[in-house]
This record gives sequence, structure tokens and C-alpha cells, in this order.
Amino acid sequence: MAGQKPSGLDVYARPYIPQALKSVNHLAARSVYSELVRRVDFPEYVRSFAGWQFLPADASPPAPAGKAHVNRNLAKHLESKRYHSYFRDALVQEAQHLQYECEENALYKVTLFQAPSDPRPATFWLHVPGLREASLRVEIGDIVLLRQLHFGMRGEVLEAPFLTYHDDQPVVVSPYVNSQYHSVIWGIDRLRERLTLKVDGLLPTSMSFNASFTLQGARLGALSKAVADVEYLLTTNQGSCWMRSMLFPESGDGVMQKTLNKGTISWKPRDSQLNYEQIRAVDNVLSRAYGTIPYMISGPPGTGKTKTLVELALQLISATPEAHLLVCAPSDPAADTLTQRLRQHMAPKQLLRLNSPSRSFPEVPMSILPFCHVDEDMFSLPPFPQMMAYKIVVTSCRDAEILVRARLKNADLFSLEYGMQSSFHPERDIAPPALHWTGLLMDEAAQAIEPEACIPLTVIAPPQESTPLQQAPPIFVMAGDQNQLGPRTASKGTAIQTSLFERLLRRSIYSEHPLARSKQSGGVMRPLTQKLLPILRPPFANLIRNYRSHPAILATPSALFYNDTLEPEATTTDSLLTWQGWKGEKWPVFFAINSGLDEIEQDGGGWYNNAEACMACEYAQSFLKAGLLEPREVCIMSPFRAQVNLLRKIARQKEYKIAMRDVSIGPLEAFQGLESKLVIFCTTRTRDRFIEQDLARGLGVVHEPRRFNVAMTRAKEGLVVIGNPAVLEKDPCWLAFLMFCRRNGLWDYVGGSWSPPGNGPGRASRLEKQLLHAKEMADRHAHGLSNGVRALGLVDDDEHVLWQSGVDMETALREADAGADDDDEEVESASEASGKGG
Repeated sequence: MAGQKPSGLDVYARPYIPQALKSVNHLAARSVYSELVRRVDFPEYVRSFAGWQFLPADASPPAPAGKAHVNRNLAKHLESKRYHSYFRDALVQEAQHLQYECEENALYKVTLFQAPSDPRPATFWLHVPGLREASLRVEIGDIVLLRQLHFGMRGEVLEAPFLTYHDDQPVVVSPYVNSQYHSVIWGIDRLRERLTLKVDGLLPTSMSFNASFTLQGARLGALSKAVADVEYLLTTNQGSCWMRSMLFPESGDGVMQKTLNKGTISWKPRDSQLNYEQIRAVDNVLSRAYGTIPYMISGPPGTGKTKTLVELALQLISATPEAHLLVCAPSDPAADTLTQRLRQHMAPKQLLRLNSPSRSFPEVPMSILPFCHVDEDMFSLPPFPQMMAYKIVVTSCRDAEILVRARLKNADLFSLEYGMQSSFHPERDIAPPALHWTGLLMDEAAQAIEPEACIPLTVIAPPQESTPLQQAPPIFVMAGDQNQLGPRTASKGTAIQTSLFERLLRRSIYSEHPLARSKQSGGVMRPLTQKLLPILRPPFANLIRNYRSHPAILATPSALFYNDTLEPEATTTDSLLTWQGWKGEKWPVFFAINSGLDEIEQDGGGWYNNAEACMACEYAQSFLKAGLLEPREVCIMSPFRAQVNLLRKIARQKEYKIAMRDVSIGPLEAFQGLESKLVIFCTTRTRDRFIEQDLARGLGVVHEPRRFNVAMTRAKEGLVVIGNPAVLEKDPCWLAFLMFCRRNGLWDYVGGSWSPPGNGPGRASRLEKQLLHAKEMADRHAHGLSNGVRALGLVDDDEHVLWQSGVDMETALREADAGADDDDEEVESASEASGKGG
């Protein structure tokens, strides 16, 4: 293979499956169906509180996505008149890739085990590799096709045996008929990577099977229906205004600000730890002075996006007794986190965690089960009167479809109430009723594909009839970070890979605003001054204070992704500084060179690196032996599943003096939104030959800036990165990190050497300069004390005041063009912001 081009070798080729095993799946067979899991009977639910006479048409469930062909004349630009067609083709592509994903995960010659502890009849266990990392997308109620295998005396696969063997005993199978069992997933145990299957009518002549997973078209059908509903609202005369301003906001939808904001707030925060930016974000939404437009909360890692949304939700329902909020997130775990935060302030009769009936009970944290509604053995909808009484309903974006099918949208409830009142009192002029849903708050919005975000948006959309003048239209607030991992999709390079959050932030009303993060320079957030007025009132908030990580960990991501604006506010990030392995400036960041070759599993399971895995476990042991942390406070991650499996295997070995069973080891994607005291990141790839194939499949961390950002921002007090600089330097993000380590000696020279490309050492970020300045001041201070005399530059109280004055003067000069020399009344709470900045 020495002379072979990289493109000529597909290292991700599917593992070899004997043709005899494959052919079993294509034999003529009778279908044997199993009992389906219970579902919500939506027509019956609607009949429980209303007839169909007063509800708008189209109450049917969404149609499956089908096997439509992709229209090659794709709409290149998203606009309101082609909204559905733009996303329809992308969703068809997604369906095709999901089907391919199902085929890729098909299992051959696997054993089905009887479930001894399950009281339900005909239940079996199936081990599914990769289920823990959610590489296979399955839900309760999905169909798994099973083909029973029979073998001859020599182990050959028999297509239609008359004699087979069970427990080494001959079994006569005559007459024999091939069967395809349509088993149903009744339980999911991701930790043990095990599915519980209901397989009715199974003849146990053999417990060896081929298992094929199937695409459930209704999932994509719900997304397709949502974008179709949105297009209808965008193009109808009466319903277009609100939806258009939410999805295609323009400057005319905003409000011009002519005076500076007041420096006080009229509400009492529930969370006393809120900072200035978070308080301003909540206050802006409460005042609704920014116009009829989505309010965007841009929150880099560790800046408290969820904290801000929770405070906003509590203030909204407190300020307006008639308020009812829908709070969503793209994933169930993120929705669970929101519920965990809200339950501390709310009773179960006020807060509902709405789960899909297909969700498994073990996946739901025990602490939030009292806030869920369970009907016998499944999650369900509460009775209508109880449902309408909840002040906040938390659900995933996709599960908001439950509200759509139950006819609990604003438009449906409005039509029902208005139609019934008009029928009861035909002689009166009935005032339009108030809308039930007054707002939608969406957390982790950058991880939701736009059709997914459309589902809850259609729930709160006002009816086509004019909204009463005395009632404000529903608000829409999103919080997220478009610089971290975006939506998880099976297809690459399609329209659905860009979230609604990211697309909106690209619109000029946000991106070209003078106070946008992208418009800041020098790492200083520009304050609003009198000279900037009049100005469009900013429909966004930029969170800048990081409460997670040591400044050295933040330095590179802040410069690369957030215009150098992050402010480190964490107060307990120094506990690992006594580790003997830190180099150079002794900051808690360390790059270890690994020259061991990356290898690929023979069955196509993925890439692994033995040398790197051993290094990672040794570093973890070193920290544990020093007694600096507990195993549960250590995280080891890699972008490749095979390396994760190898790391888990090595970490569980008994020869380690300190057991590492509680060390968190997993793929990079599993740690987005999480944090750990110590992060050991394994880049794994040490050869650049297959990077193009990595990119094509969305794997690895080279030329993947968002993956890089996630990897660099999980650590709180210590970050160890293992990799080959000769490969990583080809990526601008990694090059910036390598230069940062090189400049400051945060490097392991034993494992190899590296010379940075170019002539210069690279430009230091604002946080890096602050760290160097603090180190210099500390050194001078220590030198002055050791000699018993006052050294030049000693940071005593007087000189600290002078130094701080110099910093303040530099800031003032930067803001001179914005009117920073005006009197204090002309600055928007500048003194308050400075005081909280620290």
C-alpha cells in the first residue's frame, strides 16, 4: 500500500459479512408481528374536552416521510415562499442517510437472550454495540426485523432446514417456513447497550438471529408537516406577520432606542448570583421594548445560559398571572436539566415535564418524575383541565408535536374558545379570547435543526385572526452557542445542518448591530453611550463571564471564537496547580506529544491508538496518586469510538494502584454541555493520510472548529491534550493552541519536538497577556519580599492603584470615539458593569 493514494483506500468500509448470512435477510418469509407499545390516542384525547366542530381542519397525524426522490433543483436561498420546499428536499436526503445508518448498524449472527427478570411474556434482550454513545438512533416502539438462523453440522447457514440443532441436540423442523419477526422495542438500556424486544410467536428452534433496524417515517414526517405549517402561516395574509418576524426578522420589526437605559430594575431576581449581563437580558425581555422579534442570548461555555433562561421563565410567570410558557430544548437530557432547575421554585401542579410515550422510564431522573404525567405504564398527557393549569410545560422540541396532535396549539385553543362562546351567545359581540401560550423559551437552540425548532414555534403561533390589541403577541427567546457542536444529522452538507439560532444571528439585524460581539475589538465589550443614539434596541444579549474554567484554559477558545471577550469569573480553579507535571509557566494546560501510530480495527470499527490510550491512563493515575481529585472528577475523551472502547478497557485494568472505574470515558459529543475538573483529551489521529475521509464522515478534530471548541472548554481546573503536532498544525485552531503552549512552555519535549510554521511565535490573546502580567507582578512581589526591600514594580497597594488606573485609562481611550468622556449619566450603567466585571 506504500504507493497507494489516500483516496484509494476506504478505511471506513463496512466490515465483511459472509454472503450466506446476508442472503438470509432476502429469503421469502412470512411476517410475524408483535404487540405494539401503547400510544396516546389523540382523537380520544381531543374528544375528552372538545368536539371537532369548532377546531380548524387538518387534525390528522403527520404522514411518513416516504421514499421520495430528492429534487436536484434545490432552492438555493431560504425565503418565506419556498420555506417548505427548501427543507423538504433536505429532509428527504436526511431520510435516505438515516436508512443507510440503519443498514450500517445491522447485526448478523447475534444471540437473543430470554429476559428472565421481565414479567411480560415473549420479551428478549438484544446486545447492540454503540447504543451507549447513541450511534444508533432508536426509540421505544421502533420495529426491529429479526431473521432466525439455522446451522448445519459443519456450521454452515441453512436456508430452509428440515433438521437443525438447539443446545447441541437435533431438532426436526418440518415443514419449515422462513419467518421474519417484526419485534418491537419495549425497553432501552443504554448503559448496558441492551434492547428489550417483544417477539411474539417466536419458535425457539434457534436463538441466533440477523437483526435489521428500520427507519420510523413518522419522525421525519412530523418535521415535514411543521415546515409545511410554517410556510402556510408565512404566506397567508392574516397569519404571515408574526411568523415572518420570527423567522425572517428585519430592522423594521425592531424598536429604535433614543434614550439610555435606566440603571435599575423593577423586579427582584430569584437567583441572587445573576451577573450584570444576565440581569440585563432578563430585564430586556420583561420590558419587551426590543420589538416583535426573537430575542437571542449568546452564551459561550460556562456563562450561564440555562441559569438566565430559568430566571426569565420564573419572572415572566410572576409578572403576568395569565402567562403560560412552553420551554424547550433539542434533547431530553437538556429538557431534564431545565426541569431540575425550575422544580426548585415550582410545585408539580405548576410545572409539567412532558415526555414522549416512547421514552424509557430509566432515562428519566428520579427527582423530576413527580413533575411527569404517567398513564399506567407510559408517559402521557394530563387531562385537559390539569393541562391548562400548568404555568410552564417543559419538553423537547420534537416532543412538542404531542401538543400539536392533541390540538393544544394557540390557534386551536383560540378557535375552540371563540367558537363555543359565539355559539352560546350568538346575539353578543364576543371579545377575542386571550392566547394560552404567551411565550416560547428554547435552550441549547444551536443544537436543533430548523424544522425541529418549527414544531414548538407552531404551537405558540397566534391564530390567523388578529390578536387582541390589549394582548401582546407571544415572545420567542433562544439561548445557545453556534460555535459549539450544532445539530446532529445523518446527512452532511444540507440545509438542516444550520440551526435556526445560527441562521438568525447571521441576519444583519443581529450581526451588523454596533453592540454585536463580532463588532467588538481588543476583547472589550463596547458600552452603549449617548453618542451611539439613536440605535436599534439590541434584540440580543452577549454573556461574557465564564464561571467554569481557569483563564489559561479559556485563553485560546476566547480568542478564536468569541472575539477575545470571555471574562474568567471562576474562583476555585487552582487546586490542581500543585501537580508536578505542569511545565513552563505552570498553568494548568499541558500538551503531550504522541508519536504512536493510529490504527484501525479490522472489522471497520474505527480508529484507535494504543500509545495514546496508555499515556492518557497514566496521566489520570498521576493526578489520582497525588490525591488532587477523585476518579469521578476526571474525564477522558476521544473523537473516535474505537479509542473510547480501548480507553475503557485499559482504565479498568487491575494493575493500576488507584481504581479508575468511576473515571468518565466517552466520545467528544457525549460531553457537550458538561464539565469536569480534569479533562484528558485524546486526539488519536497521528497521521494525516485519512483526514479527508474523517471530514467526509464528520469525525475527528482536525479542521472541525466546533469539535475543537467543545473539547477545549469542558475542563474546569486542568486540561491535558495528547496529540501529534505535525498533524494538528494543519488546522488553524489547533495551530493557535500549539503556539499558545509553545510560547509558554506548556509542553512535553520528551515525546518529541516541534517547530511552529512561520517565523513569529504568534499573537498572544488578552487573557494570555493578563496571565503573563499577573505572573510578572507575582514574581516581582516575591522578589521584593525576599530581599527585604521594595523592588521596582512591587504590587503594593499604592502601585496596584496606579496600575489599575493605567488599565482604566487604556479602556477609556478605546471608548473615546463612543463618547466615553461624557458625564456618567450618558453611560448605560457603565459603573455597575465595571463593578461586576472584577
